[in-house]
Amino acid sequence: MDVQPKLTVRSLAAVLSGAILLPITAGLFAAATEDVQAAVSSQAGLSAGNQGRQLNLRDQLRLGLKATTKQDLEFIDSAVLAVRQGKLPRRVVDSTFLWARQRAHLNVNRVQRRRLRPMIYFQPGLTLRASRLGLQL
Repeated sequence: MDVQPKLTVRSLAAVLSGAILLPITAGLFAAATEDVQAAVSSQAGLSAGNQGRQLNLRDQLRLGLKATTKQDLEFIDSAVLAVRQGKLPRRVVDSTFLWARQRAHLNVNRVQRRRLRPMIYFQPGLTLRASRLGLQL
């Protein structure tokens, strides 16, 4: 007895949707991968022909953390000096910088409905991480 499987509307729809969605999904994945690679290379300064202006560490911290006061700028200068002298790893400063910006973006002052300056998170965060490395900023 030869039993042939029935081809139902549901199974036909599943086959057709798989045939249609698979190339679309593959295309989206490829596009997302290219976007991630472009973002990583642009962060590393490896964009096509290195177009665009590259900021030094001091300017990156000053602008990205919205440092405005004299105390803010003095702290940034001490951190930059520690990096230049090799006492403080640049990756520690960069990761603290990104953390402070993300934290300021997420924490909105509920009374005034505005974001706080990332500097208020960066300074104590970097001070704590530097102290764990035996360095006082």
